[in-house]
Amino acid sequence: MPAIVDPTTMDYMEVKGNVHSTESLACLEGPGNRFLLFLNCAARCLYCSNPDTWDETVGTPMTVGQLIKKIGNLKNYYINSVGGGGVTVSGGEPLTQFGFLSCFLYAVKKHLNLHTCVETTGQGCTKAWNSVLPHTDLCLVCIKHAIPEKYEQITRTKKLDRCLKFLKELEKRNIPWWCRYVVLPGYTDSKEDIEALIELVKNSPTCERIEFLPYHELGKNKWEELGIEYPLKNIKQLKKSEIKWICDMVREAFKDRNIPVTGDT
Repeated sequence: MPAIVDPTTMDYMEVKGNVHSTESLACLEGPGNRFLLFLNCAARCLYCSNPDTWDETVGTPMTVGQLIKKIGNLKNYYINSVGGGGVTVSGGEPLTQFGFLSCFLYAVKKHLNLHTCVETTGQGCTKAWNSVLPHTDLCLVCIKHAIPEKYEQITRTKKLDRCLKFLKELEKRNIPWWCRYVVLPGYTDSKEDIEALIELVKNSPTCERIEFLPYHELGKNKWEELGIEYPLKNIKQLKKSEIKWICDMVREAFKDRNIPVTGDT
């Protein structure tokens, strides 16, 4: 079995993926206006907003060529946006379909010359990383927690160690990444939790941005529709003002690196 999926050795435009959904004009998943592609997921995070991505059989089969045509029709909205736009693949966990993802990102670069971004938990196998990262300009890495046992408590299926190895792989390839961290009361918001996150990011020189996301219940109705008990029924939603102390603490820690820290405004 080859060590990587190499799009140049196949008819990559005909490779099919199972697409959960798309958005034509997203603006929060990377710089500028972006085409957003959602794939399925293998994790089972406590605060998941898209539990409907857990079933790998749910979705619409689409070829790389079909998606490239769709994105091409909107290309001017991306390249002319402030900050420069592009394409972001999210989920879910896009690395679960790394063969399709590799071909898709390769085609985006080759045919559309757009910036590519992968939003990921940093899991997946080495073959997935070797297949996808050569065609990736930026990663948005969802750090579920910076303490191993708490990471497993939140994801219920994944381990922090694998995510840390992924960050080392990004460093080796000099691929920038943005840290995304959900502030969940009682789980990820103690001073100890934030200190651990600071230490994690300090050990990763290619991190360019830290985004704190206050916990919300926007996905709760999806759990109920699927007949799955929502595990955070007694956790209150957070206002941005309630995480200001966290943002200030992290800004102070990274003032010498000039890393933007967002989430409290």
